[in-house]
Amino acid sequence: MKKLLFASLTLAAVLLSAGRGASGDCGAPGCGAAPAGPVAADVGCAPAYTTQTVTAYRAEQRTRTVNQTVQRAVTRQVAEAYTYSETVPVVTPQRQTVTEYAQVARQVPYTYTVNVPVVVPQQQTVTEYVQVPREVPYTYTVNVPVVVPQQQTVTEYVQVPREVPYTYPVCIPVVTQERRTVTEYAQVARQVPYTYTVTVPVMTQERRTVTEYARVARQVPYTFTVNVPVVTHEARTVAECINVPEEVIENVTVCRMAPVSVTDPCTGCCYTVCRPVTECVPQRRVVMRSVMQNRTITVPVTTCRAETRTGTQTVYETVPQVREVVVPVTTCRTEQRTDVRTVVECVPQVREVVVPVTTYRTELRNASRTVMECVPQTRTVTVNVTTYRPEQRTASRTVVECVPQTRAVTVNVTSYRTEERTAARTVCEMVPQTREVTVNVTSYQQVARQGTRTRLVTEMVAEVVPVNECYTEMVPYTYTVQVPVAMPACESVALYAGR
Repeated sequence: MKKLLFASLTLAAVLLSAGRGASGDCGAPGCGAAPAGPVAADVGCAPAYTTQTVTAYRAEQRTRTVNQTVQRAVTRQVAEAYTYSETVPVVTPQRQTVTEYAQVARQVPYTYTVNVPVVVPQQQTVTEYVQVPREVPYTYTVNVPVVVPQQQTVTEYVQVPREVPYTYPVCIPVVTQERRTVTEYAQVARQVPYTYTVTVPVMTQERRTVTEYARVARQVPYTFTVNVPVVTHEARTVAECINVPEEVIENVTVCRMAPVSVTDPCTGCCYTVCRPVTECVPQRRVVMRSVMQNRTITVPVTTCRAETRTGTQTVYETVPQVREVVVPVTTCRTEQRTDVRTVVECVPQVREVVVPVTTYRTELRNASRTVMECVPQTRTVTVNVTTYRPEQRTASRTVVECVPQTRAVTVNVTSYRTEERTAARTVCEMVPQTREVTVNVTSYQQVARQGTRTRLVTEMVAEVVPVNECYTEMVPYTYTVQVPVAMPACESVALYAGR
């Protein structure tokens, strides 16, 4: 636009100067005389330039929120009637004959044999065994470990990568052109005047008094207390528990076979049989008893002694300092201004366009991937092999021997006498009894029922939602250009002569 305006002005000036040069007279008094001085003979209308302010418009992208109608799926519940079958139990009473068994108790006499014990005291000689400990040497074998380094072959597995081919599916996009009808909104710009208020900042310099705080360090003596550990040795009595061997006597139950004279009740002959006899025999054994014993030991005891010491510490104090400074103070002044802005309106336009539609086609492709395999590798290593060497060693152990001792004791010999006895016992017999009872027999029949159930129905509902869209707005701006202005030849000569 600037170039077009400059070209038109330049063309007008050239045409005007050409017309006046052909006539040889500029139309002013005395203009036809020859110019004096260094003025050229062909001086016509010399162009002059003036400054003008031009207002232009540039497109700027803006964002605004508009309402757009979209289809939204709405799910609602719909009640519907349906028929279903229900199995209903039907109870019918019936008479049935049942047989029951009842227990009938009766007394039955019986004869049984019992053995009646008969105790007879007898003098018998018993042999007891007393445990006598003695030390017996013995030889035992121990295995002494012997470590011998040996060369062994070990197999290790090393991971070796190799390429394995495989097939995988890929989706390839296929683009086809389709004709569709679209509605576009064209932006139509128009100029609208408006008034706005601006706040113009006004800055003034003012002198103010400020107070600043400076940190001043100084050394201050102070006294502190420390605890100094002091170790002293003290004698203390402690109680210890020691084991003392003690010999105790306890009764041990011994079962032995004792000869007993038995008389045969049929023949009257006497014979001797061995029967087990249980009796308590006192035995001696050594037990360890815990005894508390006091003894005096020396222990180190640490105590703390308080000492007062003097030191110096740095204390920072804040000292106020007052000084005058010149600060810029900004105040705001409100001004009313008028301007013109471009308002862009959207006008719908329907047209057919060809749009690319992308579909996907599945293809199988071959590739290879790296698979790690474990490959055995054999190598020789030195390991320590432990073997055991038997050694004969000699020691002594305590062996307890049983020494027989014979003594006479009086024992009670129990014999049994057989007796026949009679008694009665209760015997329960099962006796069948028949009776008629009424029982409920349950059968099932199908009954058709009517019911109501809820079904979900999805409908598409139009809904207006706000959507952010970008639009172009023409914003005015000004700039300054130099415009050539044609002047008459006489004025140009006068101006040149005046110079």
